[in-house]
Amino acid sequence: MDVIDDIFAGPKPSELPDSVKEVDDSHAIINSILNRLRGYFTHPDVEEICINKPGEIWLRRRRPKKGEDIWNHLADPNLTFNYLEKICKMIANANGIPFGKGEEKTPAVYAALPGGHRFTAAMYGNIVYDEVTSQGGCVMAIRQAPRGDSTIEYSHYGLTAGVNVKAPPKFKEAALKTPDSLSKLKAAVDGGSHLIVSGATSTGKTTLLNRIIQELDPKLRIATIEDTRELVVPHLNRFHIVLSRTESTNKFNDAKAIDLLTRMTPDIILCGEVSTNNAGTIWELTGSGHGSMMTTIHAEDPDQALKAFVERMRHKHPNVDEQRVIAEMKKRFTVIQINRDHNGVRSITAVETFN
Repeated sequence: MDVIDDIFAGPKPSELPDSVKEVDDSHAIINSILNRLRGYFTHPDVEEICINKPGEIWLRRRRPKKGEDIWNHLADPNLTFNYLEKICKMIANANGIPFGKGEEKTPAVYAALPGGHRFTAAMYGNIVYDEVTSQGGCVMAIRQAPRGDSTIEYSHYGLTAGVNVKAPPKFKEAALKTPDSLSKLKAAVDGGSHLIVSGATSTGKTTLLNRIIQELDPKLRIATIEDTRELVVPHLNRFHIVLSRTESTNKFNDAKAIDLLTRMTPDIILCGEVSTNNAGTIWELTGSGHGSMMTTIHAEDPDQALKAFVERMRHKHPNVDEQRVIAEMKKRFTVIQINRDHNGVRSITAVETFN
């Protein structure tokens, strides 16, 4: 645990006073099982911890200085699958959550820990890191409660006397002049635009999206949600949710999976192909403030891509206002269109920003 001190300034976890450790005797069992993690999520320079797989942990710094990484990775062999499962079971039992495997169970746990820290986790078959295994995976996040010993100043948020704040321009508002379509595509990715890769069957939509993923900053935290693992994410700080379209083994569906995603502090969310099951929840993601969202859809051109998106939304939201939603989509999305000719040659035919 002393390795924290190599990265962060301040006292070691073992030296923190009891008031900072926030031990609550009425929750002795939960406090006991969290002992291996407590030094991480109560450290004064840590805002949140995330576990993407057993044996490692990511620490999100509270206020990194210029040039310092916001996410810091540590190996910890004590964070085994069995230990993380015990945490989930104990917290679920304490909060009346039917956690576990099976049709009447949920693989996700949301709770407030003693001391007010926010706990989110999911396990088993819906969670994958690299390979699908029989026991499944684990993803977990604990966000530290507001600290009574921290002093927050307006200047920490960029608000000082004599300065009028303004929002940074969104990609669509920046009116960037790009010399060609490739530059436009890269500018859309760098600028945080939501992306749809559109095309007919066998045009290479997922293949192209995998190439676009390589443009993303390697320091970002990436989350994916698919029915089958196809997206290739080279980033170390990542986790993957898998939801089958054909079978349901528990109470975990698209809406609940996306609720989990938004609690895991992703910088980028990558979604599988837009379907009737997920269209509405994917659309909600684009307005959630969790960085950009990227997905694929079957359509013949950029305008049809947006219409197809709305049509899929209508299966669960029949009263959706098509004109209003498409107008809003044009403000949020960049559509990359792929075509395939009779000779099997694939080509990008549009990088449409609807400006």
